[in-house]
Amino acid sequence: MKKTIFIIVIIIVVVSAISIHLITSPKVLGNMSKSYSEQITTTSDISFSGKSGDRIKFSFKSDIISGNLDMVLYDSVGNEVYTLDSAKALETFFTLERSDTFTLVTKCSNFIGDYKIVVYNMSD
Repeated sequence: MKKTIFIIVIIIVVVSAISIHLITSPKVLGNMSKSYSEQITTTSDISFSGKSGDRIKFSFKSDIISGNLDMVLYDSVGNEVYTLDSAKALETFFTLERSDTFTLVTKCSNFIGDYKIVVYNMSD
């Protein structure tokens, strides 16, 4: 009997921990992962909706062999909202000033290498 109660308590604790994690974990808004072994000039983008006051996290890793990689966040009318710094690895935050649909654009110029970026909403 004690063993059964102990197992039930363990199950309740595990289910509770998983539920809390799922409720409090940040929402992934989008991600990009590209790899180029030959020199290329191209752009890629991801779009997401955000509300005024949302705290957005950009998590970025790259291995740039040559060329340039620029990452810029635009609003729905094409205004530059935020420019991400160039780095081998970066985690940075940005708070949205207004509700809109935003597009993160990566511009590769004469680029060889790879990069991965994940965008999270930390407010949900």
